[in-house]
Amino acid sequence: MSKKIPTNKLSVYLIKSDYSDHKDILKEYDNPLNSFEIKGIGTFYYGDSYNFKPSWLKSFFEASLDENIKIFSASAKGLLLVEIAKDEAKRLFAVAFGYGWQFLRPGVYEERFGLKTALSVIDPNNLRKIGKKNMVAVPKDTSEQLSKAGIAADFGIDIEQDLIHAITGNTINKEQFGRTISGKDSLAVSVKVNLSSLKNFLRLCYEKYLSNDYKKNFDWIDQIAEMKDVKLIKELNDKLIENLKNNDLDNTWMAVPEIVDWEHVAGFKYSCRKGEDLKEDIDLSSFLIILSDDEKHNLSVDFIKRKIVYCIGAQDEEIKYQWRAYNCLYCEEQDSKKKKMYLLSNGKWYEIETDFAQQVNADFQRIRTIGSTVSLPSYNHKNENDYNEKVAQNDSNICCMDGKTVNHGGSYSKIEFCDLMTKDKKLIHVKRYGGSSVLSHLFSQGLVSGELFLGDPNFREKVNEKLAVGFKMPDVKIKPTSSDYEVIYAIISSSPKELEVPFFSKVSLRNARKRLETFGYRVCLLKIPTISN
Repeated sequence: MSKKIPTNKLSVYLIKSDYSDHKDILKEYDNPLNSFEIKGIGTFYYGDSYNFKPSWLKSFFEASLDENIKIFSASAKGLLLVEIAKDEAKRLFAVAFGYGWQFLRPGVYEERFGLKTALSVIDPNNLRKIGKKNMVAVPKDTSEQLSKAGIAADFGIDIEQDLIHAITGNTINKEQFGRTISGKDSLAVSVKVNLSSLKNFLRLCYEKYLSNDYKKNFDWIDQIAEMKDVKLIKELNDKLIENLKNNDLDNTWMAVPEIVDWEHVAGFKYSCRKGEDLKEDIDLSSFLIILSDDEKHNLSVDFIKRKIVYCIGAQDEEIKYQWRAYNCLYCEEQDSKKKKMYLLSNGKWYEIETDFAQQVNADFQRIRTIGSTVSLPSYNHKNENDYNEKVAQNDSNICCMDGKTVNHGGSYSKIEFCDLMTKDKKLIHVKRYGGSSVLSHLFSQGLVSGELFLGDPNFREKVNEKLAVGFKMPDVKIKPTSSDYEVIYAIISSSPKELEVPFFSKVSLRNARKRLETFGYRVCLLKIPTISN
């Protein structure tokens, strides 16, 4: 009778093909890691384990507890490096135990190995948890979990703006991959696999990683893909450095690259120097200011990768997180010749799928050429509010609603109905040109107010109270005829060229326009030129 194999929890990483020497894969330590060669399998690395009293015993309780109280934390770290052969190719895998993943150097493993493998064997109707990054404006990381298994739509995934980087769900093959599987950079499974069957399991994982099985149900995952072309990545990095040296920051900024517990964060620093003021958030301008003239002159990608951004904890003022500055950079680059969009996020360059980029750009071109039936004067004012007020003062057919926010409950708080409203039912939203975050807010403002205006008589009543005489609705209980209204996004721009916006702003506009047109509105884009003093 064969011995029954127990269920083991495995965390599996696929080492990049560029790395074969274990010394290049493992971090350097003052005391070398212990190792044990397992014949026919691989090499097991481990660190010394020990018990220690948690820091909160002293920092919180101080002298209130007995010094001999027996409360301990423990550490255990192990990492098994295994080489497998598949179709004349050899690849290294790392199987982590406990905190053994910490032995791996950053960047030595395939970032989407776990995700692609999991998507190839996961049941699309039995998803439990996802991790996603919204790529509009400042990248926003979220992790969502369902109370019961569901489909991708249950998570509210925006397939045009969300980059899925982690997933958990039930498998379609429980015998080979267990009941539940999680994929991110690593693949996490609970399977009936032990040392003797490990290599066969890793070969199976590698087959699934190389396959296109995931495209049957998750083909939209590739609308944003990680770039592999070393030469092109170098060209993009060279362009990034050129922009930083020239202080051309319109398409480049910094953001925290992972989810952090903000309630436990005191602030951020760009060095370990004592006395350096904490920054409330990381910011590219403040980062560049702290560089010396020599560092700015010799600025390079390697330098930015070596430079560390520190997140300081609120309780102990110790380093809570730390990232390479390069991993905190976010950048968008447009290649008009190749008709492609590239973006840098969390230390990786991504290519927007050609068809997707073409669809978004074509939609933007269409809305840009539609044109509006309203004409607005050029901008030469203190600010947007001053502009909107002066426009209304000089035209009796226009009512200024800028700053007259509507307090409305539910999912919303203060809603801007519009900035300008005409007697012939033009709802105009005005914003000075800015980055994706600024313009995305503009497009969202038009969508939210347009939806509430049609569907909520209470909202219409509050709007009516703020409208000037001659613009008020005769009966707010009667649902407006949406086709009578035009939603106009008016962007103030000093550029002499035709209006252009960042790619992900185009995506935001595309989504807002689709929904507004579904409601029956006419949607237009308008450029407001500026006049130099």
